[in-house]
Amino acid sequence: MNWPLFWALTLAFGVVLGNIMLLKHAAKLKMPSVPKQQEGNTSRQNSPTQQSPQRGQTPNSPE
Repeated sequence: MNWPLFWALTLAFGVVLGNIMLLKHAAKLKMPSVPKQQEGNTSRQNSPTQQSPQRGQTPNSPE
């Protein structure tokens, strides 16, 4: 028998089986609930990535 082929197939089978077992385990986990925000608060206002330019500054734009 070709031993490298045997070990390669065994390793591949083990990886596939391990991933299936991990997915089954992860499906059973419960995600913590996120508290709902008030109507006045929106995610855009609290997001640091979407800020409007301050006074005297303009956003970068190619000329």
